[in-house]
Amino acid sequence: METTQQNRLVLVREKFKKGEIDKFQYAGHINDEHAGLFDYPQFLAGTDVAEIRITAQGVAVSSASHGIAMLLDNVDLHATPYTLLDFGSYEAVETQFLKSVFADGDVFLDIGANLGWYSLVLGRNCPSSRIFAFEPIPSTVEIMEKNIRLNHLENIQAVCMGVFNKVDELDFLFAPDVSGATSLKLTGQDRGRTSIQNVACQTTTIDVFCATHDIVPSLLKIDVEGAELMVVEGAQETLHSTPIILMELLRKWSKAFGYHPNDVFALLGNYGYQAWVFREDGRLEACPVVTEETVQTNYVFMHPQKHAKVISEWEALV
Repeated sequence: METTQQNRLVLVREKFKKGEIDKFQYAGHINDEHAGLFDYPQFLAGTDVAEIRITAQGVAVSSASHGIAMLLDNVDLHATPYTLLDFGSYEAVETQFLKSVFADGDVFLDIGANLGWYSLVLGRNCPSSRIFAFEPIPSTVEIMEKNIRLNHLENIQAVCMGVFNKVDELDFLFAPDVSGATSLKLTGQDRGRTSIQNVACQTTTIDVFCATHDIVPSLLKIDVEGAELMVVEGAQETLHSTPIILMELLRKWSKAFGYHPNDVFALLGNYGYQAWVFREDGRLEACPVVTEETVQTNYVFMHPQKHAKVISEWEALV
């Protein structure tokens, strides 16, 4: 939120209270500030934004399709709720896919949850599910926890840990205005305006966490800005149960960690997984290998036999 010294609304009100301007001047100034509010109905028409709610506690934007709300932050301008507001939707096809494959009572690991979009959506859709949302940076987890409380969801646990191929304490590179780019390497944190911080964080592995909490996830989402291979390396017991996996893989970020996305394909292939990508029309199509011509960055990994029904449904036009 803006401070009193920077907030134009508060400054004008203080001038009125001090008698520096009369009530007519005050109303003129303050209504000029309010005028921008009336631009929003037309701007939001036809988008997934149900409303923007402004209270003394903050500003929240809500999704019409998914029934969840997220807080806007005046520093982290690249965060999910800004994408929803600015572009009218957020990863619509991927979100609908995860909703279609996740059932009440299932367990979801949201690895690289950031402010919690996928956890909130699935938590709302499946109230009896168990969801664990991982983020290594305490300040990001604090905002995610506010989003969980904002939506009155009790089936989501925010976990302040990184996920890697070993239990350790590692240094993460974090920029407050690009929280979604947090990584062990420099993978986009410098596109923001704030200074990059080096934050020491605890890490765990999928296998260790699942064993400790006695859980078997049916769904994984992995988006860790380049360390995806290492996350999968730490899940080799869990992979025997073949959960469906949605994973972001960018060649430029995996290169920073010394591997290629096809190395992830190969490792998961040892467990019978194959990869699919989303077409522009929303259907899934098989992606046997990542080439220089591959434009998609979100990949769905499934077992052709175990997940045959899902594959058949999503390869057809949905």
